[in-house]
Amino acid sequence: MESIIIDYVSRELVNHPDLLPLRNDTPLLESGILDSLALLSLLVFLEKEFNISVDDFEVIPENFNTVESICTYIRSRQVIQ
Repeated sequence: MESIIIDYVSRELVNHPDLLPLRNDTPLLESGILDSLALLSLLVFLEKEFNISVDDFEVIPENFNTVESICTYIRSRQVIQ
């Protein structure tokens, strides 16, 4: 799961090559990789790729600041469904 997300973010959302390579603990929000538009794109990707539904109230920095936190969030959503 981590490698799928890192690959997507690296290909589609990173605008500055000096931010690569991404790690599981790279701060996506603080580094500027995720802005509001990039976050929407990421959410659409995650919903399709992992067959989850992201509720609006769950779109908080704690769930999407790093690849590690995104994976933790996805795993929690998969268990619930």
